[in-house]
Amino acid sequence: MLARFAIDDGNHRPKIVPDDDASVAAGAARYAAECSCGRWPRTVYDNPHQAITSHLAHITSRLGPSKGPAWLPVGLRIFLLTAAMMLIWAASYATGHVIARSTGHSGLVAAFHLLGIGLAFGLMVAVRRYIAPTRD
Repeated sequence: MLARFAIDDGNHRPKIVPDDDASVAAGAARYAAECSCGRWPRTVYDNPHQAITSHLAHITSRLGPSKGPAWLPVGLRIFLLTAAMMLIWAASYATGHVIARSTGHSGLVAAFHLLGIGLAFGLMVAVRRYIAPTRD
């Protein structure tokens, strides 16, 4: 079930319209389809159902399950990231308390608290592709 999990990046919106030139040439209604990502060439189909089915196949080839390390499940990777973020924040917060006690400036605790939060979320942004990457 998890193998079918897809992360939609929002860049694959279909555009399916009647194609007048192909319709006149074939003598029947034909539909042109293209994708907003720009990687799927404009293609002409006999009916809209074929165009939608083809677009779904294109999306499936572009989106898919995580390509992270197979030996490490996604849930465990998220848990490890969360633990690392908490460790970074706690270390920064504790450092702020130690420095504030030694210098007598209580405002340093808040500054180190914010620094810890910034570093933790910076780590999250830096490793996001290793946690749940998508195909391109």
